[in-house]
Amino acid sequence: MIEIFELDGHRIGCFNMDGHEIGLPNLIKMEKDHLELADLIISKPLSYPFRHINQKGDMRASHHIRLSRGLPIQVARRIQSKNAAIGEGGDVTMVYLSGYKELDDAFIDSLEEAKIFMFEYDDARSLFDAFFRIREKHPNSMCYCDCGPDAVPVLAYAGFDLFKDTEDNRRALEKFLEEKTPQYVEMSACSSLGAKTLLDHLYLNYWNEFEKYVSQPRSKEMYISRDSFWRPVVQRWAKSVKAHYDPGRRVFLLLPCSSRKPYSDSPSHRRFIDVIRSVLGNAYPSICQLIVTSPYGVVPRELETLIDYDIVVTGKWTSEEVGRSADMLKTIVSSAEDPIVIAHLPENELDVIQELEAKVLITTDGHPLSDDSLKNLKEALAYVKDELDVPKDKYGDVRMLSKFLYGSDIFPEKIYIKGRGIKQVFAEGRAIASLTKGLRPLASDVDVTRRYVDIDFEVKGDLFCVGVKDAEDGIRPGDEVVIRRNGRSMAVGTAVLPGDMMKKMRKGKAVKIRKRFD
Repeated sequence: MIEIFELDGHRIGCFNMDGHEIGLPNLIKMEKDHLELADLIISKPLSYPFRHINQKGDMRASHHIRLSRGLPIQVARRIQSKNAAIGEGGDVTMVYLSGYKELDDAFIDSLEEAKIFMFEYDDARSLFDAFFRIREKHPNSMCYCDCGPDAVPVLAYAGFDLFKDTEDNRRALEKFLEEKTPQYVEMSACSSLGAKTLLDHLYLNYWNEFEKYVSQPRSKEMYISRDSFWRPVVQRWAKSVKAHYDPGRRVFLLLPCSSRKPYSDSPSHRRFIDVIRSVLGNAYPSICQLIVTSPYGVVPRELETLIDYDIVVTGKWTSEEVGRSADMLKTIVSSAEDPIVIAHLPENELDVIQELEAKVLITTDGHPLSDDSLKNLKEALAYVKDELDVPKDKYGDVRMLSKFLYGSDIFPEKIYIKGRGIKQVFAEGRAIASLTKGLRPLASDVDVTRRYVDIDFEVKGDLFCVGVKDAEDGIRPGDEVVIRRNGRSMAVGTAVLPGDMMKKMRKGKAVKIRKRFD
């Protein structure tokens, strides 16, 4: 049985069987008449269905017929139908793929849970098709891939648990486990055409299947190549902002990014903020500030603490970079009636506003911080000031953050914020939330519609998968989540697994509890 300690695409954990505990990911040694996984013996898989052979070992392999690439579809159909009908339910199941998607999908659907599913790597698309279908259906199973060292980092990052024990593969896996970062995988993938093909398929064609297993970044992300633009966390951001960010205002100010994060701590953005406050005064919160950046596309000011990254800056944007920012801006701006957009962007970024259906005021003249540009910005802000209402609540930014993360405003009507490093939100003299790199509820009376895990017992320690009654499917590893019992919030913690996997895993932690409520 698998227990996962860490999930970030790759699975760090252990496999337990009859008192044997084996760390994952790991290597399988191929002997003449058997396989060895640490101190476990696996009977050698046979590529033909001879049931009368007496297999010996700790784990028994089922017998499926190997398919060769390029078989005529009629022959492949007969073999895959035969494989699906064998249904021996062994501890180890060979997954032979025909290359015909309709045949392989039917074969994968027929497979019962095994302790290990063993794949051969011939074609990236067929491999990932089958792998993600099995991972979704049987998350408690381990997956092995017979591949070379160039493919090990990408496939370990994708979530494969086991590889052939060779000197080169061992070295490749050790290097991956030392780094375990997307940037290392992206760099190592450039070592061969096969590895780069795997990474391209993972990022471009299977990001939706892969994304839910990738944790929220715990530290600053480094974006060092064009591949970085397509990382799952970045595509997730674009999708989430378009789906869950509601600006609630009709005047938008577009600003360039800065190297320091959060942006509001940078000298350039402190200058912008001073200008905005000097012109708008109490109406400052009524303008929607959107930072245009790559690779994240658009970062609303209220959400800027959620991301931390560094990227190579060239001063030129690709069509993909322009397209992502333009698409996100279009979605955000179109939510307002009669929108007005102030574009205080450098010239190389102005392409992102070309398709906006809004009144657009371009305020930059050369550099955004030049005297002329700042003068133009002041004039544009003065022009729109009459379109802005002074908000009744000066803490609309944290309410917006709450709605984005938890689907609802978790705060009462009257709140105030105290603190410098880690700020806290107070109501009636008690702390009800902390503001770190996000928002962590600290009170039992919060009402959330996202990022919740339901249980039916008293929380005493960390929450394990066996105790999860229900969990919101949108939860990702690393998310702050609210533990509920009978509709009442009991605790808050950090998700170890995605929400749907919490309900499927039979062992291991689901949530690391940070605070239990009284």
